[in-house]
Amino acid sequence: MLFVIEMKKIILIAVALLTAFSASAVETADAFLGRVAAKLKSSPSIVASYRLTTDGASQRGTLTVAGNCFTIDAPGLRSWYDGKTQWTYSSQTGEVNITEPSPEEVEQINPFAVINAFRQGYKSQFVPAAAGLKKIKMTSSVPGNDISNVLLTVSDKTLNPAEIVLTLSSNQVIIIRIDSVKAGVKMPASSFRFDKSKFPGVEVVDLR
Repeated sequence: MLFVIEMKKIILIAVALLTAFSASAVETADAFLGRVAAKLKSSPSIVASYRLTTDGASQRGTLTVAGNCFTIDAPGLRSWYDGKTQWTYSSQTGEVNITEPSPEEVEQINPFAVINAFRQGYKSQFVPAAAGLKKIKMTSSVPGNDISNVLLTVSDKTLNPAEIVLTLSSNQVIIIRIDSVKAGVKMPASSFRFDKSKFPGVEVVDLR
């Protein structure tokens, strides 16, 4: 009888240990986002082709990211950001606007910045996704944040973002579908600043 009782205790302890191990082995959304962020940071630069859709209008473009800096090349529009200052050139107006965007504004312009910001101001959780993909909902925990939530879809195999959906506090929805992500080369700091000599006759408007 004592032997049976002891065996039951051993089995219960073993089950408890296995349950605890299984729970700890399950990757959290934050841990997964950490791996995605580390993958993006592992290359000197990242070049992504994307399609942005908002308010029924779509635009294709190329985003190049290196650390906190980025450039955008889209039809009729080019933009440079050196980590503090942004220059935006419009071929339609022939002007370059200079601004110093807030972190929330940077996240709307450079969606990859949202991935790096997940530990600051967002609560993350997995939501159902198609096979081979992981989908994470990031909900803002900061009152007054311009971005209410982010729905991020990532390839489970490559850890590359496939789609980023931003819902703003105004209820505007911005959908960014990533067609391709490639590792780039190391780029000089000047690559992320507007070079007026390459745009002769352009009017510079300082909005800072």
